[in-house]
Order: sequence, then C-alpha cells, then structure tokens
Amino acid sequence: PQEKEAGENNVESPGHSRIKSMPDLSTDGGMESRSLRQIPRFGGSGGGAAAMLDDVELIAKAAARAAEIMEEKQLQQKNTLSKLNVALMIGVLNAAFYFGRHGSEQTYKMTLFFVNAFVLHLAFRHSSASKSSKTSRSRGPKARAAKFKKRKIINPEGGKPNTPTNQSQITNSRDKSFAKSLPAGRTIPRATPKENSDLERQLQTCEPNSAQAARTYASAPNTSIETQPHSYSNVDAKLFNLRIGPNYKRNKQKASSGPALYDLISMDFLYADEPLKNVADKFRIPHIPGLTDVSTGHAHIPPVLVINTWLPGEEPSMFGGKNANEGETYSIPMVFVLSKNTLEELQDLESASAGVKLLSEWCRRAETESDFRGRFKCMGMVENIESSGVPKFIQGYNGKPALVTKSGIFKRHPIYIEFTINVNMWAFLARKGLYTLTPTFPDFIFNVGFTIEARKDEEMPEVLLGGCRLLNLDPEKAVVDGVDDVEI
Repeated sequence: PQEKEAGENNVESPGHSRIKSMPDLSTDGGMESRSLRQIPRFGGSGGGAAAMLDDVELIAKAAARAAEIMEEKQLQQKNTLSKLNVALMIGVLNAAFYFGRHGSEQTYKMTLFFVNAFVLHLAFRHSSASKSSKTSRSRGPKARAAKFKKRKIINPEGGKPNTPTNQSQITNSRDKSFAKSLPAGRTIPRATPKENSDLERQLQTCEPNSAQAARTYASAPNTSIETQPHSYSNVDAKLFNLRIGPNYKRNKQKASSGPALYDLISMDFLYADEPLKNVADKFRIPHIPGLTDVSTGHAHIPPVLVINTWLPGEEPSMFGGKNANEGETYSIPMVFVLSKNTLEELQDLESASAGVKLLSEWCRRAETESDFRGRFKCMGMVENIESSGVPKFIQGYNGKPALVTKSGIFKRHPIYIEFTINVNMWAFLARKGLYTLTPTFPDFIFNVGFTIEARKDEEMPEVLLGGCRLLNLDPEKAVVDGVDDVEI
C-alpha cells in the first residue's frame, strides 16, 4: 500500500510550511529538508514526482530495512558455509575414488576411514546446529510461557484434567493479575563495579540499597563498571545532545546535556501475556529513606518517577489484530529518584535552572493537558555503532529523539509519577522493525535517555530527565511472569 501510516506528519509541496502537529514517534524536527532528500527512500506515493518522506516514515522504514539487511547477511553466511561443505565433500570423494583405484589396499582402507569420518562430522554438525536452534526456541520466554500454560491446562488444581466445559470457564474467567509481587530490580542484575576501582571502594563503605549507595552509583563513570552481559547501569547524560537556545527553531543548535535530573534506582525486564499496566501490580516500589520519602516542597512533584516501556512480544500485524493494550509484551519499568542537585533547586523554584522549571511544569500539567504530556521524548543510542554491523544509512538516526504523544500514559500516585510508553501504538513499520531487531539486542550496548522537549528560549537548554545503560540485553533471559519468578 502506498498510503502513509495514520497519524504521521504531512509534508506539503515546496513553498508551504510543515504541519506542526506531532504524532506518535514523531522526531525532534531538527533535520533540514535537504538532508531528507539525501537519505534513501523505500517506495513512494503514486503518480507524479515522489513526495519527500518525513522523519517518522524514514526512521520506521530504515529500521525495517536494517532488520532485512541483517537477516540477509546471516542467510548469506549460512549459504556460504553450506557451499564450502559441499565443495569439501566433492573433493574428498574424488580423492577417495582416486586412491581406491590407484593406491594400495592399505591406502584404500585409510581413505575409506577418513571419508566416513568426514561424513559423520558433517552429519553431527548439522544435527547439533538443528538441536541448538530447537533448544534455543524451546527456552525462549514465549516457549516457557506456553509450556507453563499447557501444564496448567493439563493438570489444573486438584490434578484433574480440564474438560471442554472447564477449559471454557478458565478462559472466560481469566485472572488478569500478575502471579507474584517482586521487589523492583530483581529480574535483571545491576552491573558490578570493576575490581579495585574507586567505585568498589566507595560502595564498601555504604549500606546496601541505601541512599548513599544509590548516589554513589549515579555519580560513577561508565569506565568503573564491568560490561556484564544482560545487566544495566546508570547512563552518562553527556552522551545525549539536546536543544540549546537562543532561537532553536532557526539555529538548530544542540549540546551535551548537563547532569540528569533523576538518578536511576532500579530496572526490570518482564515478559507476560499482557502489558504491565500498573508497575506496582508486579513490583514493589523501593522505599529508601532519604530518597523516596523526601519532601520536594511542591505537591505536584513527587520524589520518584517510574518510566515503563512496553515492547511487542509477538510479531506485529499490518492489518490490525489485538488491542494495543493487550497481547504478549516485554515490560521494562525503570525507577528514578530526584537527584541531590534537583532537590536543592526545587527549594527555590524561581531561581532554578530552565530544565528544573520545565520539569515542574510537566509534572503539574501533563496529567490533564495532552499537548504538554506529549512533550516527553525518548532517545536510544547504540555504542560503537560503526562496528556493530548496522547499515550506515540508519546510523545517522542513532540517538535521534522521538516524541511520545498518544502512546504516552500518565498516572499519578502518592509518592511517584508513572509514565508508560506503549510501543504497540507506534506505526506498523516501526513496530515491525523493532520486533525484528529484538533478537540482536545481545550484540549491542544501548544508552536510553528521556527528556522534556523545550520549545521556547526560556525553557532551554534541555536537560536529561534520566536514563539507563543496557548492557547486551538478552530477550531470551527476560523473566516470564508466573514461570521464572517462582525461582526468584
């Protein structure tokens, strides 16, 4: 279909200005029109000259195309290995025929032995690869969840198998609550400090899970953290280039962010047959004296911020299907507390920095004003992307912000604000590309950041709200609700 995704920005003909409404997954808008024309397009509008694609469509299609290219490279590598095996087998067989015809009896037996050994080696290699692939699929979160459901159906409470009537009753009365409440931060480990580093020595003087330990982690550089597969750590705010004034609309200038307004306390990685719509339904929000119980001096600004991201756990359908608030989902809740500097600035809001004032406005207005709520931006940056194998045409989007508008859900709780990013509401191509790239996450280190978009000079410079550094995040190791958490 040549029609653009519903809700995308429209691009008018030359001489007309772009429509200002910002839909889901709309981008920062800092890219000039001439750079858009230099980026490869995939498809176009029918009839006449091809219409210039907007940033949203380019990002979505670039993500999908990147996934296709990476799959093609893997397939080509497999085909190359298969052709090599065939060539080796032909060579070995020719050698066997030659020595069998012209060699001695002993040479013939030795050749026959090596041919059989080579054939057995290929057969064993093929069966091992097939078994490994099947084992990997059988151990994934989706497979573990399906096996658990099947076991419950075959052997429900009381040990009696389900009759069709019983099964219908189970389906109709399905309990949507989560299986077991866990402390926040239990499903994925925080990366440990390097041996004999300053961070390790400082943490030895701190009580575990204390305010002092949290502040120590937040101020530690990435160089003091071990790069452990499937773990997380605090992000370096300076990695993100954010808007600065004056007159950003004209100058389009950006600079490294100042210190983040929030410190990361915990992160979790959960897989379930439905999204985690309320983080407290599954995870107990941390209670840390001196961090989560402090007074900010402003009733609308609680000390804790919870950002929960929903990633698709099943392949998206182009023609609709399940509701965007239902279906298999990876839920990634992150818990933040206001930094020490932010708390100090909030004591005198009139003299506070532009970033702190904008945070105050967002906390006050986002609950009831959709336009202000839609200023929330998320950013993802892959470290060393040049050597990661990601196609070059998509590397230009590394770290590019995306506004979260209709897909953002704001909830206010007594001591925290919960903001949910529902990726299932994004454009099909974006969801498809992200879902296809999910298996490659263990190959990358992601820096994820969040901020509030500044639009006026007095709101700049932008500053990072908070973020997380994901170290080789492995979707296969996501904790499955009701299955893996029994052992935690």
